Amino acid sequence: MAGQTVYIDCFSGVAGDMFVGALLDAGAGTLEVLRKELAKIDLDGWSISTEAVQVSGIAATRFSVTIEGEEQEPRSLSDIEELIAGSELSPEVRSHCLAIFGRVARAEAKAHGELLQTVHFHEVGMVDSIIDIVSTCVLFGDLKPREVYCSPVTLGSGTVQTRHGLMPVPSPATALLLKGVPVLQGGERQELATPTGAALISYFVRSFGAMPTMRLDTVGYGAGSRETKGPNLLRMMIGERRVEAAGFESGGCIDEQVLMETNIDDTTPEKLAYLVEKLLEAEATDAWMTQVIMKKGRPGVVLSVLCPAAKLERLMDAVFNHSSTFGVRINKVQRHCLERRSETVETGYGAVRVKIGTWRQRDVTFSPEYEDCREAAERHGVPLETVYEAAKAVAAG
Repeated sequence: MAGQTVYIDCFSGVAGDMFVGALLDAGAGTLEVLRKELAKIDLDGWSISTEAVQVSGIAATRFSVTIEGEEQEPRSLSDIEELIAGSELSPEVRSHCLAIFGRVARAEAKAHGELLQTVHFHEVGMVDSIIDIVSTCVLFGDLKPREVYCSPVTLGSGTVQTRHGLMPVPSPATALLLKGVPVLQGGERQELATPTGAALISYFVRSFGAMPTMRLDTVGYGAGSRETKGPNLLRMMIGERRVEAAGFESGGCIDEQVLMETNIDDTTPEKLAYLVEKLLEAEATDAWMTQVIMKKGRPGVVLSVLCPAAKLERLMDAVFNHSSTFGVRINKVQRHCLERRSETVETGYGAVRVKIGTWRQRDVTFSPEYEDCREAAERHGVPLETVYEAAKAVAAG
């Protein structure tokens, strides 16, 4: 599923357990993988399970977290950060989790007039919500989507009982987390979009509206825990986005990304090279530097970072944490891509994997895998280029 398009249909709102259930139902990861990853966090007294259910006649997966022990105390942002940062989760998953909890903390602080350092998580700080967020980050790490779209989010209406007391729907923190997101009040007299669900949607989704034109490969449904008049489900639709170019099928795709740039003239080349490494580790689509002459004749560079909008926040963190810049420029760009596939071809030097790019129904680019070619060249005592050309010739037919 890596590199595919995900469309999240929030026709009945969104909650953390629905998010995890829909991803599992769509084939992203497994329950055993989640158990193994969640065991890396210093949390006790929990268990997770899934159940195949039917909601309004639709087959779905219900993800459940069971908590043992006494009533939980609310956690501060520093508590959560210590919990996540001190875990053995992968750097990517830790980065996602910390960014999401940071969003929640800022929303809670603003909603209740508190300082970021003193605000406490209530619902989102509970073990079940922590597990929902970490599980979603783990599953998205397994899925590795190219882009994530979402429908307008149905909120529900009326009031909801929280640790802060009776709140309007959406709760103040949920409303702030969904700032800039298209929303619908909905006919249900209850909360349909929870703070956890809002935090996940606002972090992972790069664009909202109608589903883009795509070849649909799989659909997953995550069942909610509340009774509603309609199907209380979150739908996850996964496939390959295609476009038509000049009136006919191009065999490629348009990949909408974000270009982040900044000028730097007071850093050593070694530090800049380290920054680019960090950006690529954080899954930038690409990162590069261009030499320029800045004010007063000082030599400098323009740092350029290309990435999906969903990954912009953590890449911006890397730029500000590992460089001396005081600001960045953000622009949306379109990247026209070849449709890609991978094949293994048999050459006189052994099997070699080749990436093949298609444009307008014709294979136009053939890129043999370096490691396969290097190993074959050393094994047969021939130049690397010889293996490259052999693999390209077989792939091109």
